[in-house]
Amino acid sequence: MLRERLRKWRKMTIMGASLGAAVIFFVAGIIFWGGFNTVMEATNNMTFCSSACHEMSWVYEEYQERPHYENATGVGAQCSDCHVPDAWGPKMIRKIKASREVWHWMLGTIDTKEEFEGKRLHLAENVWRSMLRTDSRECRNCHDWSAMDLEEQANRASREHARGFEQGQTCIECHQGIAHELPEAWDESPVWADRFDYGTVDEEGDLLGDEPELTAALEEEDLGEAKEVEENVAATLDWSEVPTQEVTLFLPGQASIEWIQDGGEHGGGRAFSYGDRCIWCHQGEEADIGALAVSGEKIETYDLGEKRGHVPMSIQASFDDDYLFMRFQWEAGEHAPLPFVEGGMMDPENPMKLTVSLSDDKVDMADRAGCWASCHHDSRDMPDAPEEQALAETELAERLDLMNGVTKYLSESRTDIEIRGRRGAKRGGWDKLKEEAEIEELLNGGVYLDLARYKSGDGSTESGYVLDERHFTESQAIVFSADEQDGVWTAHLTRALKTGAEGDKPINLDGKYNLNVALHDDHADSRFHHVSWQYGLAFDAEIPGDFEEDFVEINAARISR
Repeated sequence: MLRERLRKWRKMTIMGASLGAAVIFFVAGIIFWGGFNTVMEATNNMTFCSSACHEMSWVYEEYQERPHYENATGVGAQCSDCHVPDAWGPKMIRKIKASREVWHWMLGTIDTKEEFEGKRLHLAENVWRSMLRTDSRECRNCHDWSAMDLEEQANRASREHARGFEQGQTCIECHQGIAHELPEAWDESPVWADRFDYGTVDEEGDLLGDEPELTAALEEEDLGEAKEVEENVAATLDWSEVPTQEVTLFLPGQASIEWIQDGGEHGGGRAFSYGDRCIWCHQGEEADIGALAVSGEKIETYDLGEKRGHVPMSIQASFDDDYLFMRFQWEAGEHAPLPFVEGGMMDPENPMKLTVSLSDDKVDMADRAGCWASCHHDSRDMPDAPEEQALAETELAERLDLMNGVTKYLSESRTDIEIRGRRGAKRGGWDKLKEEAEIEELLNGGVYLDLARYKSGDGSTESGYVLDERHFTESQAIVFSADEQDGVWTAHLTRALKTGAEGDKPINLDGKYNLNVALHDDHADSRFHHVSWQYGLAFDAEIPGDFEEDFVEINAARISR
């Protein structure tokens, strides 16, 4: 019986092979597949990747400082998660391609860290092209659009992910440096040439280059008739019923407008270029940003000692048919001498200076950054500030006041602005001044930032504007006053809506304006001030109304006098 059954089994075939042979092949296949899979897994783990070749040890050191290695959730990723596909077919193709990399390792093509750095951009481009071609396939193994809860994300992440989803973008277009350091000039790579430019956008949202240009003749502003303010009416008003906007001023350090636009330095460069306002992403982070500046951890190289990094401030605004009234309140700080200044005071005569900036959308970037549009990387006390000899020898000294260095200016006043500072170029464009006729056309057409500044030393008010440089004069139509009581400063501003003076932005009650505040406290000078984000200013605006989303934060209330 048993012999008969064995005889039948021997006669049975599977795909032309006897049952016995099939069993042998099956067992051999299991052994082979197990060995093959073991080798595959062994070459996919972190230990193998980080130790097999020296060039991997260099990038592994960088990787350990990145969020894919260690983060708050404890969910990390290893090399194969990002560089080896999950699906069997693409995985085999990737492994075959990897044999070429093994061959170059055997040849010693990249044998030193210097050689690796020299080829870093080329190696990165290979990965970027692959991820663009596969729609960031490996990223999507863990991150899925459909699983994202945008309401739970930070403001910037939520906005960028929503935009990316709408425009059909893929992960690698924004997250190039998420796991490894970016090579120098990475954003000039041909891989990204047709995909983005960290410049500005036009009214249709199309990206422009770095060079500011006049696209049409500007109509001259109606400045109104000359007016005088005989008393600071704002100081006599009852402010108890006027809405209050709480803002937080902070130290901006050396974060210039060029730095903001450079995606290699500032992760929000792309969002800014598409028209996002700084406050949309960073409101609530003012104290953290100020702390970074004070500590010198980021955006600052000077030792600021014990200077406070941020200052909470209350702002109120009201108006009538002819005047704008404002009140500002904040706590006075303890004296903190600046270590890099003899005596610790940059401006001994002025314990405090308060500046208010107004503009409309005729100034490029003012709708997003306000007066930050005038803060450049080559202004005085900034990293690319020109040497005294260069200032003394330039022909521009006949047109610009360079006695104390380069002051604030607008990009519109220059023929070119260097954003990224590649290959040793200085950022900014202080020496690329346009012709006088062009500057005059810009000024008459309203392309400038309006400034009003109070100086506590002598109690004076200065009025001015920023275009080709910063201009200050005394004004009869703008009056500031301030005093300190019980450790709290209170400042009042009375300003004619239309002053009749050049450089004073004429205000229309049906308009909307960009407003910024800068505070030079504790005898500070130059850029060592606290600044606000760009806030919207409107007059009795209905919210929601005809104004852009999130624009009106300070809504002036009409009063009767």
